[in-house]
Amino acid sequence: MKKRLIHSFALLLLLAFFSLTACNNNNIDIKNNSQQEESSSGAKSGEYAEIGSGANLVKFLEDLKKGIVFATYDRGDIHENIYVNSREAIEAVKNGDELPSGTVITLEGFRDGEIEHYLVMEKRTGWGSQYSPEERNGEWEYQHFTPNREVAKDNIGRCFSCHANQERDDYMNSMDLMKEFDLRESSQSKKSSSDTPLAAIPTEHWKVSEISAYVNDSKEVNKEESNVMDDEEKVKKIQDVLLKMYLQQYES
Repeated sequence: MKKRLIHSFALLLLLAFFSLTACNNNNIDIKNNSQQEESSSGAKSGEYAEIGSGANLVKFLEDLKKGIVFATYDRGDIHENIYVNSREAIEAVKNGDELPSGTVITLEGFRDGEIEHYLVMEKRTGWGSQYSPEERNGEWEYQHFTPNREVAKDNIGRCFSCHANQERDDYMNSMDLMKEFDLRESSQSKKSSSDTPLAAIPTEHWKVSEISAYVNDSKEVNKEESNVMDDEEKVKKIQDVLLKMYLQQYES
């Protein structure tokens, strides 16, 4: 009987020891978790960059006019042209793919016929990773340029807010218009601008003279006072005359 009591008492002591140990370990785990949460919360407050701080990455496209105007908007005295810098970007969205890295969308804004500003958004692989997931617009960065194509003083963070609700369209407000754009129009426009009748007329063998005297009553030209032009002047004169001829065929 005495041995049973001793064994029971020893068992109770052993159980009490394990209970205290488990309780102590649990308290330590809770404390550690709490410290980790506080540390994580503190890190998040200074972990992400200010939204729009990467705007300096976006440069103005010097060859903007070589891009494709896939959309235009008119609102009162405001006119806007929307450019994309590559044909491949339009082809991608038409095929249901994302816009490729390197895509640049430029809004050219006019007011009363005068250029007012340029708003540019550019996509590059890895861009935007410094922003919080809640604020970033995928891999896009934005910039605002003046009519002189210099960086304007502006709160670029507003651009992210404006485009945030277009996440399903890769943050583009004009995605539907890009999908609907007929690339054949762009090709025909570029072809017609380079294949005009003016470009097809050879002028190397032409001799052009500037008439320094007036035409007399008999309509004869004073050829003695005529001066043969140099090549540069000749080309300019020929271009002016041919341009007038080309325009007259549409006026008539």
